[in-house]
Formats: sequence, structure tokens, C-alpha cells
Amino acid sequence: LESGAKLTYGELSPKAAKLPVPQEPTLKKESEFRYMGKAMPRVDIPEKVSGKAIFGFDVDLPDLHYAVLSRPPAYGAKHQSFNADAAMAIKGVKKVVPTPRGIAVVAETLDAAMKGKDALGTKWDQGSHPQMDTASVEASFIKDLEKPGANVVTRGDIKKALDEAQKTHEATYYIPCVSHATMEPQTCTADVRADRCDVYIPTQGQTLSHMVATKVSGLPPEKVHIHTTLLGCGLGRRPRPDQLIEAVIASKASGKPVKVVYTREEDLKTDYFRSAMAHKIKGGLDERNELIVWDHKVSCSSLITHLGGKPKNGIDSYCLWGLWDKPESPNKANMTYKFPNFSVNLVLSDLPIPVAPFRSVQNAVNAFATESFMDEMAHLAGKDPFNFRLESLTDDKRAGRVLESVALNSNWGKPLPQGWGRGIAQHRSFGTTIAEVAEVSVDAKSGIIQVHRVDVAVDCGPVVNPDPLEAQIQGAVALGVSTTLFEEVQFADGGVASANFDDYRILRMSENPQVNVHIVESDDDIGGIGEPGIMPLAPAVANAVFNATGGRLRRLPFTPERVLAAIKAA
Repeated sequence: LESGAKLTYGELSPKAAKLPVPQEPTLKKESEFRYMGKAMPRVDIPEKVSGKAIFGFDVDLPDLHYAVLSRPPAYGAKHQSFNADAAMAIKGVKKVVPTPRGIAVVAETLDAAMKGKDALGTKWDQGSHPQMDTASVEASFIKDLEKPGANVVTRGDIKKALDEAQKTHEATYYIPCVSHATMEPQTCTADVRADRCDVYIPTQGQTLSHMVATKVSGLPPEKVHIHTTLLGCGLGRRPRPDQLIEAVIASKASGKPVKVVYTREEDLKTDYFRSAMAHKIKGGLDERNELIVWDHKVSCSSLITHLGGKPKNGIDSYCLWGLWDKPESPNKANMTYKFPNFSVNLVLSDLPIPVAPFRSVQNAVNAFATESFMDEMAHLAGKDPFNFRLESLTDDKRAGRVLESVALNSNWGKPLPQGWGRGIAQHRSFGTTIAEVAEVSVDAKSGIIQVHRVDVAVDCGPVVNPDPLEAQIQGAVALGVSTTLFEEVQFADGGVASANFDDYRILRMSENPQVNVHIVESDDDIGGIGEPGIMPLAPAVANAVFNATGGRLRRLPFTPERVLAAIKAA
């Protein structure tokens, strides 16, 4: 207003909701756009660069106390004993409080809380799966593929098509658990009083946080207030309210505002991981070397169970994005290829490992299997992998557009030095279709892969702001390279063995490839951009390694030992 008076959207929205909805509103012409389609600077950058931005660990309140927890070393482990008196004898320790995930020690300082935790001397039983380790986890998922499972979708006659196919092929893929490993470990500050509860938390789930804080504090909903700080990376980890529960319990018991602090080791060991997955795919070609049958079996931990829901008839759609999605879903996460004979079968793992969505949910894991197998079938057909994919895209114009764009801009088909290769892959998720070409080199002596360049073609419909779009893709590619080459959670003695970045390897800045983002002009429906960039990366790298060496990689991460074994087996 000319007077300078302001009203917030929140103040205006109740009044706007009462107005009739225009049936045929006049839309602004594209030529009149001042902001849409143009790179606009982020408004949060100055505070982040200057250090003024407040993240979860930055929260400070008068008389703030700290809490750390003695946590079970194995899944299902229960404490047998702990010495609260010894902890209370540490100067500054004020309270010892049991919580659902461990014994909290509340103190005036973080140092005192940590010393108090050590003094507890908590003894735990062996947990529910004391023999579980990395090898047994992988073996369990692979063995699940022999079980009947739930029939998710069947189109055509799979058995007949495989029997009559001129050429058939089968491959099994395994992808281990990876950790969110967020830059900022988990933390939460709670201030619970007789008539009010304030929670300061870096969360991706404000509504759930409010519901949980209301239940744990015992206060009416209107007395509970969630203050969302900036979060030092989320990736799907931060909707979980565990640290909130611990902070509210500790504050309520001690009568003080309490900040719960996770160490890096605790953050890794208590994570809800991206679920491990095993895939077995059978495919068949007809006399024209066209792909006519695709039979796909999947083993995965149930994400919906850990999100508080229940699989229906043994089917968890979160596990299947990129292969199959519920008809009413807005995510449009069905496979882009169309085959006359197609089936998906799902077996849900019964291991105790907690899982949660990880940037892409399970799209990236499914893309690794499907796009690797597409490459294997292209090789069996004696066709260029790019052309072979186009043949199987009967009605998905967006997938065709991104494949053509990325092939053109990545010098697809041009010669490379010996030991170098290019690989292509595409995937649709969150309403966006992306294709990527990875250019890699492989040291045949050491087995080390270096990803030099990744070209990305994006069709997400009309682009509102291209600058953060490119940034999201660059970040997703970096994460994709990290989970492809290095990341794997290790298990031992029924719990998590990985503890810190010395034994949970992540990508270094010096290993980050050149990323070229090519935005495909499109007037189709607008899709998301925060997650899709990670999806095609792993299969593009795997296919590039095959192009360079002839070795097929079917198990992530691509360690030098696995690379050398694949080359030897070629």
C-alpha cells in the first residue's frame, strides 16, 4: 500500500478463502513476467555467509541445560543396569532420565553431561539380532528374492513371453544401507513449563513435531509451540521426532530448558537409513531385438511402517517409486518405459534396521537397477544404449526430450581415451524427468573410478527460478557420486558398526565432477527439483564403467575391489 501498511499472507488468507473462485481468470502473458524464468538471488545467503543464521545447535536460552544419552549398542537391546548415583556425583549433573531410546543425563554444561553419561556404566543385553552383521544383512535381502512376495502389478503373460523370447537375460543387484549423515547432527531444545512448552528444532515435519510434543508434554495443543530453526541438511532424516521426545522428557523432568545434543557417532548409529534393496530382473527380446518382457522382483524394508503406517496387502509404495506408484499418487513415479509384458513383485524385509526416506525416497535405488538392466539389455540387443531407450519409450515425450538433450550436449558417441567411458540413464520422479550422462575413467590396476563430468538434462515443466534449479542438481549429483562410489553402513553384533567419517566415507570436494545442467524448455506440468537429480547418477556411472572396461557393476558402492572383480569377470 502507498501508506506503507502491510498485511501478511496469513492475515489475508481467511478472507481470501471466502471469495468466489474465478472460473476463467486472466493470466499474465509470459512476456510480462518480471521474475518467473529469471535467476533470482536467494534471500537467505547473507545471513548464512555471515554466520548470523540460527541452526538447531545455535539455539541459546537463559539457564539452558544440556542432555546426552547412553544409547543401546544393538537393535532391540534393553538396559540391564545403570548407576545413576555415579552420574549424579559428577559436578554439574542435575538429572538422570530414562527415555524410549536411552538414558538421558541432564547437566549444566555439555562437558558435565558427557562425563555423567560415561559414569552411568550402562549395561545392555545383546538385543534382538546379536549375530547380524554387514554380510548377513546382504545375504538376507538376497535370500528374500526367493520368497513369494506380493504381486504389485502384472501386465501380459510373463512366463509365455520369457519362454518365447529370442534372447533372455537375468541380473541381480544389491544396494546397501546409506546414512543421511547430515552436516548438522540431530539436536533439539525444549523448554517445558507448567503452562507452556516451547520446542526449538531443525525439522522437516512441523505438524508431526507439534503432535508429538503435545503428547509427550501432556499440555493442550494451543500451549505447545514449535520454533523451526534452519536445518543443517535434512535429506529426509529430520521429520523423525526422536530427539524432540528426548528433549521434552528431559526438560519436563528437570524443570529446565534442555538442549539434546547428538555426537557424530550417535547421529550415524541411530540413523533411520535409506533401506538396503535387492533386485532380480528378467528380460526378453523378440526377433527384432526389442524388449518385450520385464519381470522384476524387489526386496526392501518397509518405509511406511517406520513412518507410522501399514503396508496394504504386503505392498509399500514408498519402496517402489520409479517402478510403480499408486494410481492416485501425485508423484508420477511409475516406470517411463512401456512393455507388453511387465510385472513387479515385492518382498518386505523383517530385519530390525530402521529406515526412512532419503533424498529420492527409494527412487535412486530403483533407478540403479532398472537403468543398469536397460543397459545390459541394450548390449544383448547389440544396440546403442541411447537408441535402445528411445525404442522403449512409447508415449513418454518428456523422457525422450531429456535423453535427446543430454546425448546432444554430452558428446554422446564421440571417441574417448582408453580407460574412459560414458554411460547414460534417465528417470522420472516427483513430476520431473531427468537424464544424465556420466563420463568416467577407470584405473585398470587400482580399480579406482574417477567421475570427471556429468551432463544433466532436466524437464520439470516451466522453470520459475533457474539458479536454485542448477544448484539443486549440482548438489544431487555430488550426493549421487558419494553414495555410488563410497557410502555403505557397516553392521556388527546386532547394531551399527559405522561411527564417523573415518569409517563412513563420503565424497571430498576434490572428487566432485564438473556438472553441466541443460534445462529442456517445456510447458508440461511443473515438477519438483530437490530430489530428482540423484536418481540417474549411479546407473550412469555403472554404464560408463562398462563402456570403459566391459565390466558390469551390480553392487553399490563401486569400491576398487568390486571394480577389479567386474573387470576380471568381463
